[in-house]
Order: sequence, then structure tokens, then C-alpha cells
Amino acid sequence: MSLKELLTGKFNRNNLDKKVFSLLSTFVVIVGLFIVAGILFPTTVSIILNILWVVLVSLVVIFFVLGILVIIGMREEVGRVLDAFLEGSLKIIDFLDFLRDLWKRFVELVKDFLIFAAPFFAYVLSLILYVILLIIYKSIGRSSDVTLLTIILTTLSLVAFGIVSKPTPEVEEVKWSRKFFKKLRLGFIDGFEVVLFAFFFTMDSTNIFFLPKELNVPLIAKFGEYDFMIRSIVYRDHTKITLNLIMVTIIIEIVRNILKIFAGARMYYLEFVRNPLTEEGPSTLTIIKNSIRKSFADAKDDLTKFITLNTVLFAVFLFLPRLKLLTLAIASTTNLLLDLFMRSRLVHKKGTDLISRTLTYVFRL
Repeated sequence: MSLKELLTGKFNRNNLDKKVFSLLSTFVVIVGLFIVAGILFPTTVSIILNILWVVLVSLVVIFFVLGILVIIGMREEVGRVLDAFLEGSLKIIDFLDFLRDLWKRFVELVKDFLIFAAPFFAYVLSLILYVILLIIYKSIGRSSDVTLLTIILTTLSLVAFGIVSKPTPEVEEVKWSRKFFKKLRLGFIDGFEVVLFAFFFTMDSTNIFFLPKELNVPLIAKFGEYDFMIRSIVYRDHTKITLNLIMVTIIIEIVRNILKIFAGARMYYLEFVRNPLTEEGPSTLTIIKNSIRKSFADAKDDLTKFITLNTVLFAVFLFLPRLKLLTLAIASTTNLLLDLFMRSRLVHKKGTDLISRTLTYVFRL
């Protein structure tokens, strides 16, 4: 029940009961807090109670003084004093209203700042995640073979990334919390992408400055006689397996892109069938071909980026341990499975992820 409702009488019994119960609950909470504070901080509570007692005694004294002044014939002077008290009380109400507006403005500023800083919070969270992943990997790798661990971590991290970055409908968010978590999610997707690349590039390094010496040790990763820690460019042992890893990765990525083109063509086909331009339109075969052309046109830029990215990756990974090629093959397989289980990933959209933006900027694609 607000002051306006009280003055205008626009309130009902239910509202009145709710407000009374709310005030009683607040009073009980305050008393309870005072009791707890009196046990924990007896000196502070004693000072507060003494100040309150002095204020109440002063009010009583002022009350009797005003009564004596009226008795001795100073009624008009007492009236002026009461007017002054009234104006002072109204000034206090104005001040409290100012404090309320100030608090609201402060809360709005904090909310705006949190929305602005949400990506930075996501980057910090991603950095922490990177350090945790690296410590776990290195701690196990200093005494055990990391081949199986690499496969498990690659799969789990790609699945987690796929869930976080799953396409969502574009909706104009109104609530502050939704805006904040949307920006936090977008920032975390970029940060997580950097974490994955940084982790897979540095997981076998022995010169990571923030790790202790006992974790900066060479790793062991073998599958039978095939040593994953030998550089990929070395062709003296098991060359066929190395070439197979590269071939499997590329073929799976090609299949993924074909599936995306097919999904886009299907979307265009269904769209045309639901909304034909004329009653006697083109043949089904013509519609299918046009749908494929439109889907391919949409995907062409991302196909160019895909070819560029994989060319750069394999050019770099040939000078790194074969373990990197294994992670690429596992990552491609995991992404293919995610595409099959999360069909929304197949519906083509222009690449807005960090890799796409970086490739566009670096190679002017």
C-alpha cells in the first residue's frame, strides 16, 4: 500500500492485509537482526541503542517543553515551531525521495556496466578454464601416456563447445538479465574457441612459463609402434598412418560442408513449396537445382574460409607432433556427430565466429 493509495483510499482489504503482514515481517526480521548483532557485536549495538534512546528522550523533552509554552501563553510561537517541524519533515521526505532516485540511477549504471563488461568476464572465465585444462592434462601426462586422454579431452571439449555455441533464435531481449547472459554467452563462445586452439597448440610444450617445472616435461603418446610425439613432417616411420590422419580429417570436413549445403537446399526447397510464386511453377527438379544453387551461394564464403583455415592448419601442424593431427581428426569426427544430432548447426548462416572473422580480416576474404 503506497502513500498515494493511503491518501486516496484506493486500496482493498486484501492489499491492506498483505501490507500489514509485510510490515510485521520486516519488523520481526529487524528485531531478529538486532538480536543476532547484539550477540556478535555487543558494543556496536549498544552504541546504536544509546543513540536511539537519546533521540527518543529528546523528543519527549521537546513535547513537554512545547506543552509548557502553550500553558504560559505562547501558543502562536509553538504553532510556528510545529510548522518548522512539519517543513523539516517534508524536507526529509524530499531527501529520501532524492536518495531513492539516486539509488535507482546507481543500479542502472551498474547494470549497464555489467552488460558492457560481460564479454570481459567471459574471457577471464575462459582463461581460467584454459589453465585448469592444461594443469589436468600436464599432471596426468607427466607419468602416463596421453593418447587416450587427448582423445577424451578433445571429444568432451568439442561437445561442450557445440552445446554452448548451439544456434539460438534471434530475439530482441528486453530484460536486463537476458541481455547480460546473452553477451556473456557470446563472449564465452569466442573465449572458448581461443582456449581450444591455445590448449591444443601448447599441450605438448615444455616451456609454459606459469606452470611449475615438474609439469613442463615431455609427453608420451603412442599407439602401438606409432609415436604421436614425432613431427608430422618426418616421413621415416609409419608415413601411411600420418597421411591417413590428414585424409580422414579433410574428408570428414568436406562431408560436413556438403551436409550444410544439403540442409540449406532443403530449407529453400521447403520454403518454395510452402509459398509458390505461381500456381504452375517450375518442375520439382528445377526447384531442387535452384535450391542447391542458392544454398551453395550462401555457403561459398565459408567454404573459402574452410579451405584457407585447413591449409594453414596443416601447413603449421606438419612441423608439430603428430598428436596435433590426431586432435584434428578427433575434432572433425566430433563436429560431424554434433551436426547430425544438432540439426540446427547444419542450417547455414554466414560465419560470425572468431575464426571466420579472423580469416576474413587476415586474408581479406
